[in-house]
Amino acid sequence: MRIVGALLLTVAIAVPAATWRVDVAAQAGDAPGATAGAKEIKDVSEAYRKASVAGDTKAIMALYADDAIEMPPNHAALKGKASIEAYYRKQMEGAKLTALNFTHLDTQASGNIGYDVGSYTQTLKPAAGGEVKDSGHYTVILKKTGGAWKVASAIYNSDHPARAESRQKPVQTTGTEPKP
Repeated sequence: MRIVGALLLTVAIAVPAATWRVDVAAQAGDAPGATAGAKEIKDVSEAYRKASVAGDTKAIMALYADDAIEMPPNHAALKGKASIEAYYRKQMEGAKLTALNFTHLDTQASGNIGYDVGSYTQTLKPAAGGEVKDSGHYTVILKKTGGAWKVASAIYNSDHPARAESRQKPVQTTGTEPKP
């Protein structure tokens, strides 16, 4: 009887532990069948990295949903592709991105929604000269549209304080502006 009891206790402990390991592997994107969406999302990230280093705003914008929202550091939220594209063009006029790397901390997909959370390092060469090295963190939410993953929302922040001249100044109002 003791052997049967010990065997049942071993099974009672081992089965939940094995199930937990499978669940954790699925969450990490390591389980069979769980990697397709995460891999496709990482492919979008790689396409973004290549297009950014190439200075190709058209290729960058092809990765975004029409109604995307981008929230860059020290800047108002950008809504829609036209606004986001104008932001990228202005940024690229001011500096050449020479290196960009991502470390994916958590990449998941469920149905038509996915996300990628991670950190980045980048090197920029400002038009005025010199070199700027930056690092920070990001969260990108993607949605599958027409069979392709598109950036729906992106927010990122630098680990370093903003330079004084790059901070967006608050809007001054007189109180007489028309209300929307």
